Amino acid sequence: MIRLVFALAGMFMAFAISAQPCATPQEPLLERTDANKKEMIPVQRGALKYIPMTFHLVANESGSGRVTEESVLYQIASLNEQYGDQESIFYIDRFNYFDNDAVYNTPRSGAANVQMKLRRDNNSINLFIVNAIESTGPGQTLAYYDPQEDWLVSRKGQINGSSSTLAHEVGHFFSLAHPFSGWDCNPFDIPPYSNPVALTHTIPCDGGGGSVLIELHDRSNCNTAGDRICDTPEDYNLGLFWQDDCAENNSVKDINGDVIKPMTNNYMSYYNECASYEFTTTQKNLMNTDFFTFQRAYIRTGNVPNTTPVTDPVEYIFPINGQSAGGTNNILLDWEDTPGANTYLVIYDRFQSFTFNPQKAIVTSSEYLITEDLAEDATYYWKVWPYNESQTGAGYSATQNFKASLGTAVNDIREITGHTLSPNPVSGLDKSILTLSATKNIEGTLDVMSATGQRLSSQRVSVLSGISQIEVETSGLTGGLYFVVLHTQQGTLVERLLVVD
Repeated sequence: MIRLVFALAGMFMAFAISAQPCATPQEPLLERTDANKKEMIPVQRGALKYIPMTFHLVANESGSGRVTEESVLYQIASLNEQYGDQESIFYIDRFNYFDNDAVYNTPRSGAANVQMKLRRDNNSINLFIVNAIESTGPGQTLAYYDPQEDWLVSRKGQINGSSSTLAHEVGHFFSLAHPFSGWDCNPFDIPPYSNPVALTHTIPCDGGGGSVLIELHDRSNCNTAGDRICDTPEDYNLGLFWQDDCAENNSVKDINGDVIKPMTNNYMSYYNECASYEFTTTQKNLMNTDFFTFQRAYIRTGNVPNTTPVTDPVEYIFPINGQSAGGTNNILLDWEDTPGANTYLVIYDRFQSFTFNPQKAIVTSSEYLITEDLAEDATYYWKVWPYNESQTGAGYSATQNFKASLGTAVNDIREITGHTLSPNPVSGLDKSILTLSATKNIEGTLDVMSATGQRLSSQRVSVLSGISQIEVETSGLTGGLYFVVLHTQQGTLVERLLVVD
């Protein structure tokens, strides 16, 4: 795993270069660490913490370049796995879409700050997902936590199911400093530190600040040096320049001549290519403590999200297997409710690769109505990603396809050999009758759907062998286009119904 991170007080470099100034001092986090250590609340098994997150999906002024919803869904699943042993459940409070060049490319700028303040959510962790982040020196900043504004900012490339960048920044949000705090601006190298290290304090940042007591291997000053956490070993930021992997240090020594042994797979450090990353027990307890502080009261909303695992694939109903959709617009995509899911990401396109002109929608029912005009007699592909606000890793189920062809009705129930809906158009004061000719008895559900895919009414029905008639209630419906949908185990029948005032 390649770990691409970071910045709060210091920037992670994509390649070895001379050290740059700290972008943000560690002092605010160290002060919170000291305060939280005095009021430590250990993580308790079964004491779940529900943590809402607002994902700001930022695009440029033209509306392009936005991070994908799929990336965010994978990110939530990954974050919950990374924090799973802390009884923490992160969940999507909402997606916020907006287009702004300043936020997209220069989120630290004054112009961006104004726009971000206008859009921040006051009851969740705010994560602004952008294209680029300004660096205060050479190198590339991938993400950062702003302790003054109390929000997170990340490049869109870091939002996915594999990077630990967000896990690191959330650690900052909940008070954790870098284990190498004080070495952010000037990480270990020879010169200027010598080996064994000849200094008692780190070299200050350009312009002053950032110099702290150097932590010793014997743990004698662990409460006042580095991140001030004793079970995160001494770390001289070797992961930035000195080594490019997760291997144990065998050469750098502290002022006492002891070889230092950083925890190279700590989420809050800068080492690359570790097989997995961890937080220490004290780090977990400090984050737990920070969650319960007055400062974090605004995210303790009392809301309990859906936490039911979503593991079953979507069971598609219609249209599938190249079926005719019965029209070139107002095409109802239909599937069964997926256990645990209360939200669905739907995508359709002309190409099976979904790279031609993919259209996406997020819906809360197991239907979606395509209202745009599709190309006549063209094949379209569609698929659905089921999830709920905290369980988001199911991914898309198998791709289905249909043909956009003209017609007034759709029937894929072989046992129904004829059907009419009359009167049609119908006055909203009257009833319409669905007449069916069937070769066997069939049980099903008859739904009336709005043109936007909302289920307006539903009734259990029995279709008898021979001729059956079912009343379709239209009273109360305003003028417009509706769909009468018969769901059975054998298939689906869809009829358009026009209601006139």
